[in-house]
Amino acid sequence: MHDLLETLVTVVDAGTLLEAAKQRHLTQPTVTRQLQQLERNYQIELFHRVGKRLLLNRAGEHVYQFAKRLIVLEQKLQDELGALGDPAVGTVHLGAGITPSLYLLPQVLSSYQKEYPRVQFQVRSGSSAETQEALLNGEIDIGIVTTFNHDDSLAGTPLYSDDLLWVVSPDHPLTTKSNLHPQDLQNVPFVLMPKSSGLRKIVDVIARDHQIELQTATETDSLESISRLVQVGLGVSVLPRSAVQSELNAGRLAAIRIESIRPASRTITLVRRKDGFLPACTNQFANLLLELAVSGDLNPNK
Repeated sequence: MHDLLETLVTVVDAGTLLEAAKQRHLTQPTVTRQLQQLERNYQIELFHRVGKRLLLNRAGEHVYQFAKRLIVLEQKLQDELGALGDPAVGTVHLGAGITPSLYLLPQVLSSYQKEYPRVQFQVRSGSSAETQEALLNGEIDIGIVTTFNHDDSLAGTPLYSDDLLWVVSPDHPLTTKSNLHPQDLQNVPFVLMPKSSGLRKIVDVIARDHQIELQTATETDSLESISRLVQVGLGVSVLPRSAVQSELNAGRLAAIRIESIRPASRTITLVRRKDGFLPACTNQFANLLLELAVSGDLNPNK
């Protein structure tokens, strides 16, 4: 049954029977027979057949989502059984927020895999809320989040603090003023994350507390895009230092300070399930993160 479910997932993800057959190292007729066998086993049709295309119907979508979870869980079981006592082998199932995914993990994973080449990483990027949900669902083993929403089932350990900076282009009119106040931000275009993001919620609270009416010119969920748009003068933004330090050093961005607005920051946090089993490789990697945090070497702002 597992092989049939894996074929279903491959067909849906690959988009065509031919491509799925190549990925599964099977013939196309074999793939077709496996799908038919799956439908006979469940005694229900799983696809709408439109010409040569197969589109999941409601039952098929349900089986597809279940099969994906089953495949992940089986892989995790293999990892846990195979890596119980060997931290140099296995797969680290890791979730991370947008900021740590872009500005923390690349360097850390690169150096780690040079020392432990047989350790693989499956990184799932998403918001802090999505990362914590994936932890609770058992889809990942550890997470790195920018906003830790406390949950009785999860344990969070702070790694480092990431300052939030008001940034503009170097030739923005605000850079010519020696003392800036909240009212100077009225009627100034802003480039911001969507309202659903944790970073945007912090900005909205600051604006509300200081009676700043944000004039949002552009919204995007990409920190890199926001940085580029600010660099060319399309507006003001608030971004984590880790995302803009290189641009500040190179003079492509300028940081401004607003009088009466206290500097803000976010705490990058390592999160895991309190009662969750960690494979040896994952436990070792988590301990390394904590050691680097204590020494200060983990902070990309240094």
